[in-house]
Amino acid sequence: MLRPRPDGHVVAGCPAHDRLREVLGRAGAADVLAVESCVGRLRALDQRHGGGRCVDEVVGRLPAALALLDLSVTARIGDSLRTAVADLHNLAGWACFDTGRTAEALRHFRTALTVAGGDEALVSNIHYRLGRVHLHHDAPRSAMAEFQSAERAARASGSALALAVVVANQAWAHAKLGSAGHAVTLMDEAADHCARARGEPVAPWAAFFTDVELAAIGGTVHAELARTDSAETGRAVLLLTRAVDGFGPDRARSRTSSLISLAVCHLLAGRVDTGTRLGEHAVDLCQTLVSARTTERLGPLQDAARGQPAHRGARALAVRIHRLRVVGAVPGWPAANVADW
Repeated sequence: MLRPRPDGHVVAGCPAHDRLREVLGRAGAADVLAVESCVGRLRALDQRHGGGRCVDEVVGRLPAALALLDLSVTARIGDSLRTAVADLHNLAGWACFDTGRTAEALRHFRTALTVAGGDEALVSNIHYRLGRVHLHHDAPRSAMAEFQSAERAARASGSALALAVVVANQAWAHAKLGSAGHAVTLMDEAADHCARARGEPVAPWAAFFTDVELAAIGGTVHAELARTDSAETGRAVLLLTRAVDGFGPDRARSRTSSLISLAVCHLLAGRVDTGTRLGEHAVDLCQTLVSARTTERLGPLQDAARGQPAHRGARALAVRIHRLRVVGAVPGWPAANVADW
């Protein structure tokens, strides 16, 4: 939260600054910092607890943030302000997506693209997230179209990290389409881009894409391929285990998703005791999140558990998942505290 400094200067978030801005009709660096800080705080809540923990505040911040774009600014401040406001819409889209508000998510992403203008790295990230919406809803060809737009923007931006994000997710889409060769080649390419990105300045919307995230997506790709080729299971288990061990509490949703996929792999490979134990832990974690998307991802785990009817634990796991998916995960979580900006 930004407050007045002891030296008497005014900064964004305090009444004196708000009055001064109204008189001058001008936005400045403090406004950019305020929006960026707000996005960073809310994005951290999203990654740790799920979109339901922050979605209302994110959406509620949008009118005030958009109003800043109507104020007079210098060219440099204007570019930074548009990027910050576009990223707030980008986060709003992601949080809405995570809470099952898909139509609203798509509207926010489209607005983010309009506001982002020439910030190609951010444009790439928005298209990537649009692609993830389609991928989640089993529309890999629509996802590929968004990922191709994301790739063009990433190449225009010159960011190796932006390109790594896109290429890894293209691999996931190809895996869903059954194109094993393309999927594996693209994952190797994504790893190369990650290696080239070391030392590159990291934009806040791309900071999630670490080596652990790369392992998680790689594991998910191989787990997808393992549905039709059991030889892929070993690689999937290796990468997903690395992801589960690597994600900390600040990335609880990602860790839970990786754990779900890992449990499925063990169940499909006949390691039912291990798969059931991991599956139970995954359900425990889902119940701590406010993420409809993560709960929906329990579907394949439920199917895999149902495929082991002779195992008491697997039967119980399938029933537990069914009940959770009916009622949803932690609908009564309190909203994030609204802080002044």
